Amino acid sequence: MNKRIKISFALFIFFCISLFLVSCANSGSNYPFAGDWQGSGSDSAGNDYTFAAKVIDLGDGKFRMLVLDKLGTKKKPMHTMDGVLENNKFPHTADNGIYTGSGELTKEEFTGWYKGPVDGTYKMQRVK
Repeated sequence: MNKRIKISFALFIFFCISLFLVSCANSGSNYPFAGDWQGSGSDSAGNDYTFAAKVIDLGDGKFRMLVLDKLGTKKKPMHTMDGVLENNKFPHTADNGIYTGSGELTKEEFTGWYKGPVDGTYKMQRVK
């Protein structure tokens, strides 16, 4: 191979590797979301509350969050939230559309808000 072809080939390989690395960095991969969480929040009626949540992976980025009074309870969930996690953002509806909301996932914390008959904010931490 002559020198010009070798340089062109090397630049082509460098360009392909660079594109691959950039696409991986910008792929919007999500932090793990499924599992057990503990949280607290406040609503527009002035109530502060604590809760537990069990997040279930339904596949294809879809998740269901069961809001419970405590982990391990046999009681029916207080709220059921369904949504799609994309780029660590989780827009959702709850209780068959009565509430809408969204949240953002970091490695160890989920912070969210909701609107409905009452509005509110909440924060959850992963149970280890």
